Amino acid sequence: MIQSKSQSPDAGAPPQPLPTSELLIRIVENYPKTKMSVGELIDGMGGRAFSIILLLLTLPIAVPGPPGLPTAFCIPLIIVTAQLCLGRPAPWLPNFVRKRTFTRDGLLVILRKIRPHLARLEGVCRPRLLRMTDRYGERWVGVFYFLCVVVLCNPIPIPFSHIPLAIALTALALGFVERDGFIIIGGAIGSLVGIAINISLTGSALLLGLKLLHLA
Repeated sequence: MIQSKSQSPDAGAPPQPLPTSELLIRIVENYPKTKMSVGELIDGMGGRAFSIILLLLTLPIAVPGPPGLPTAFCIPLIIVTAQLCLGRPAPWLPNFVRKRTFTRDGLLVILRKIRPHLARLEGVCRPRLLRMTDRYGERWVGVFYFLCVVVLCNPIPIPFSHIPLAIALTALALGFVERDGFIIIGGAIGSLVGIAINISLTGSALLLGLKLLHLA
């Protein structure tokens, strides 16, 4: 659980945990410019773990948005998860990805819209099955996440067809942040369902395309 910097009235009490959903909003709210780049967003986290970066980059894909939004965030996700698989201590992105920009207010709208759903998940999150989030376990989480993001990049010509998989990955990333192995497993199961939906829709779109070509 991420710790807040604010102290309770009792100076001897430990700092109260700041919910991840609130932490993400504060990171974006405190940014001074109207437009952010992917690189600035990641740099603003300082020494934050890969898990928060995965969550923050996946959230915009999990809500309805303009065409091309999934691909815009999937590219840095693929690069970051590949590095997680390789065991890098901190993420690195090439300049062409770091310079991709988006509006701060637009990202805030997405974060605030999804905050109630994240808050419900946060209410049941607690550190469990910690081997899934140790140095060895997180690499396997990275491998699974990487494969899911590759599927997520699949350009199916059906609006919002990517959302079920993106929602499941958001839950998985939140479990990763909170070190909750049960939530990670639940998100992984949901991701497999999302992949099945993605593959089914892709097959249906291809069959429909072939039939239209045959009729033509």
